[in-house]
Formats: sequence, C-alpha cells, structure tokens
Amino acid sequence: MNHAYVDASWHETQEGHGVGGWGLILLRPGTLPAAYQGQMAAPDNNAAELRAVLEAVRHAPPGEGLRVHTDNEAVIASVGRGRGPHLLADLTREVLDEAGARAVALRVTYAPRTRRHMQAAHDLANAARRGLPPPALPGPQAEVLIEQRPALTEARVSLRRPGERVTAHIPLDPLSDVPPSAQALLAAVTLARPGEHLLVRRASKLAQALWHRPDRALLPAAHTALAQARQAADGQGVQVQFQGLG
Repeated sequence: MNHAYVDASWHETQEGHGVGGWGLILLRPGTLPAAYQGQMAAPDNNAAELRAVLEAVRHAPPGEGLRVHTDNEAVIASVGRGRGPHLLADLTREVLDEAGARAVALRVTYAPRTRRHMQAAHDLANAARRGLPPPALPGPQAEVLIEQRPALTEARVSLRRPGERVTAHIPLDPLSDVPPSAQALLAAVTLARPGEHLLVRRASKLAQALWHRPDRALLPAAHTALAQARQAADGQGVQVQFQGLG
C-alpha cells in the first residue's frame, strides 16, 4: 500500500479569488519519501487541498492501492464518501476520474497535523503559496547504542525507533583488518532503514574517526571496507551522528 500525506495553504487576494499552495509527501514501500508542491489560483483552501489529492494520484504507481491522509473534512466527505460540498463536485470528479484511469485504488482517511509527514506536507504547502522553495524533509530517527568491550569477541548493538527496539549480537573477527570497534559500528549502520538518521551512542573514538575519514585506515582492506560502507549508507540516505564515546 502506498501512502500520501496532503495539505494546503490559501490566502485571499480579493473577494472571490485567492492564491493557494499544496503540499504532498508520497511514501512507497522500499523507497525514500518523495515531496511535491505547487502554487495555484484557488477559490478556497478546500480546492487547493483537492489539487494535492489529485497530484498524489498522478504520482502514485498505477494499478496499486493509495491511502491519502488529510485533516480536511470536506475533502474526506467529497472523495471518500461522495457527499462533499457542491462547489467541490467538479474537482472531486477530476480526482476520481484520474484514479480510475490509472487503476489506483484510492482511500481517503483523516490524519492530525501532529503527524510528522502531515506537518511536512503543511510546510510544503505554505512554502508553495509564498513562492518559496521546498523545505528540507525531516528524516526518521533511530537511537543506536553500541556495547563493545576490548576483551570480548562480541558486541551488542541496540537500535530504538518509536514503538520498536532491535537488538543484535555481532561477532567480531579479531583477524579482520577493520578494528573491532569499527566492525560494531558498521554492523549498526546495516540495521538502518533508508533515509534514517542514526543517533549513535558509545562508538569509540577510533570508529568515529574511521567513519568520517575511511582513508585514515592503516590497512588497504580496512580502507576499502569502510569506504564501501559509507558509500552504501549515503546511497540509502542514511546519516550517522555520534553522541559520545564508548
């Protein structure tokens, strides 16, 4: 199931006329969140929000399900239940026709503004209405705790997300060219999801230095392994921030 978070911003310029901005965060399984925004002439905020729903349908993969999250009750009534205001009838029909043409199974549900992706859609809509570039998307965060003692051949890595905690016991290879503390850090990074921001606690000073500068590794094999790990993390949009020494 694909998910879209939509919001709108509107400002009246003269009686019966106004400028609106719409914002959209599209989530597809296995990919990073995608952000879209636009500005339009609109009679009210509802029209701008329906445009966001239309853009969600246009950008969603055809032939798949799409759940649209909005805090606009008029949009939910129009698209979700077919009982919205008469003034939104034409825009609603355009949304439904587009969904039918693309074979998108569309559902519309309520989501509060306090949801992270809803707030991001709101910020996009506000920026679009004002003619500003899109703000940076806030990425999901996870706290990482690395427990690794020099005398042991195993490290414990705990990764905590909202509502979830993952713990892994990582065997350390004493014959590897990569120092044990750096092995533990690399294992922690492999547990990250695409686009996640890792807040790492108790990584050793050596592991931190090698993560920031793989070329500081004394042995070529270690340099290669660290550089490849950094490249893989960057390709997945994973960011690592250290919060203390082990």
